[in-house]
Amino acid sequence: MSKRKWNSGKPPHVGWWNASLARDHLLWRWWNGAQWSIYCHQGHSGEAVEARARCASNHRENQTMEWTDYYPENARVPRINPNKKG
Repeated sequence: MSKRKWNSGKPPHVGWWNASLARDHLLWRWWNGAQWSIYCHQGHSGEAVEARARCASNHRENQTMEWTDYYPENARVPRINPNKKG
């Protein structure tokens, strides 16, 4: 596995990010532009992922969350920056 650079603060745009309190490569969270969701992983069903994306992490987690810009090459949906034109 390639070495990932972990960042603090807000990611550059809304979307799914490899984000964790303990730099866990397997956890994903939805960033809605203001706060993180609770974590998801590949074992969750689509319905569970959708529900978890709507559940916000607590305040402490939002303040200490770290994230990477890693995105799987074989993802079914590409990462899209909603702020980017064209």
